Formats: sequence, structure tokens, C-alpha cells
Amino acid sequence: MKVCEIFYSIEGEGIEIGRLEVFVRLSGCNLRCSWCDTKYSWEEGKEMSVEEVIREIRKYPCKSVSITGGEPLLQREEVLELVKKLKKMGYWIQINTNGTIFDERIFRIVDLITMDCKCPSSGMKSDLNVLKKTKELFSYKTQFKFVISEEQDYEYAKKVLSSILTEVSYIIFQPEWNSRKFTSKLVDLVKRDGLNARIILQQQKMIWGLRKENITIKDLKEC
Repeated sequence: MKVCEIFYSIEGEGIEIGRLEVFVRLSGCNLRCSWCDTKYSWEEGKEMSVEEVIREIRKYPCKSVSITGGEPLLQREEVLELVKKLKKMGYWIQINTNGTIFDERIFRIVDLITMDCKCPSSGMKSDLNVLKKTKELFSYKTQFKFVISEEQDYEYAKKVLSSILTEVSYIIFQPEWNSRKFTSKLVDLVKRDGLNARIILQQQKMIWGLRKENITIKDLKEC
């Protein structure tokens, strides 16, 4: 596997905020979002076997794993082997993906799918067919996340909600970090339209004042 980094921290985004997790960040991405805060993960990364990754995970006193990137599903066969073995070992598993690749085998095994639905300001597009298939089969364990920086993003997200993601339980509107002044406007828009969406800030940046990839248990003790 091409691995960017493995670290022990707490989740700062979405419905699992505050959960202790071992983060496995894989290298490589098929998108180039304008606001990406982990561009370093686009690089080649370190080659590790699945067993080496598991040995690194087992160093930490935590039974929850978040597989992220980059785009982890670019390495779907290796990820499938990893999640199968972790599940047999009793781990809770989250996978973070950008909404361009659908893999039913992996999605059936993991406990939470976090699907990033790309809005116009990202400069990229998710595959709406992937969103639709994920909603049809796995809506009960998927959070669909829209990173929103402007009203155009909001209108796009609203359109996707009304056409594809109707009656989904976990819709997340996440204000983009560099456009956080838009947050109050976003709240007003959601209130106006009565959308079934949760506005959840990136707590690792907006509250803790730390970048997600740098939040370690040591950092939190020193806050």
C-alpha cells in the first residue's frame, strides 16, 4: 500500500467528532480540490504491506480506525484486504472517500462511510451515480458531507439533496475553513429552506486551533 501517514488522534469532523481513532492516510488522489488541506497526500507515499499497516495500528490503545487520503479507494484491493483483517480483529472502521469511486465489497464491511460530495468551489466533481448507489444501498451508515464556501455551493448541495439524497439521515454541511465568515450566512440559508442538514464545523481548526493531521494526544494535553 502507498501510505502517507498513520497517527493516533481524535476525529474533528462530521458526526463522529470527538471519537478517538487511528488515522491511516493513504497516498494518491484522483482529484485536485482547490481548498484541499492535505495536498501532501497527493504524493507517492511510503510502500507498506497490509501486515505492516496493521502492526502500526496495533501500537495504539484504540479499536477505531479511519481510513482516509488522498483517495483510499484508488487502492481498493489493498483496502479490502485491510478492512477484512481489521474487522476480524474487532475494529470499528470508517472510510473517507470523495464520491468518485463505488466499491460495494468495502462499503459492506466498514461501519461508517464518509462521502465527500464536491461542490463547485472545489473545482472538482463527485460522480452523482456513486452518490445515488451509495444512498440506495448504504444510507443507514453513510454521512454525505458538502464542504461549502459560498452561496453557489449551497445551492448546488440543496439541488443534490432534493434530487438524489432525499430522506438521508446524515447530511453534513461543513463550512470551508478559509471561507468560515460564510458560516452565519449558511445557517440563515438552511433555516430559510428548512433543509435536513447538520452544519458541523471543523472543530480541529475552528475550536482547537490545530490542523487535523497534527492533533495528537500529546497536543491535546498541552492545550
